[in-house]
Amino acid sequence: MCAALEKENHLLAAGKLKDVAAMLPMKQKEMAALEDALSANEGDAEQKRALATPDLEEAARQFGALVRTNRKLLKNAIDAQNAVIRLIVDAAQASSAGYVSSGHYGADTIASGALRLRSDV
Repeated sequence: MCAALEKENHLLAAGKLKDVAAMLPMKQKEMAALEDALSANEGDAEQKRALATPDLEEAARQFGALVRTNRKLLKNAIDAQNAVIRLIVDAAQASSAGYVSSGHYGADTIASGALRLRSDV
């Protein structure tokens, strides 16, 4: 699972969101396997004590750090996509281009922003 998170974090940092989305089935499969492995040892306290080694504790810390980084990168990617969508929606709403009462296509002659959507091009 750590390898998948590292790869996803790298792709998120590089802005390769399509590649991140393509990883989802593999990530879900690995998470299910991790959940199964963890739930298999739920009730056995002696086995839990035997597994509590410094190496395992370090692996858990590393996994936690990867998860926190992943959460932050995913939030940043979602926020960026929302900002782009908001720009497009705002520009589309600000435009007064469309069909006028005569039935012809009319557009305002005043530029209303840096981003403008036109259907006549």
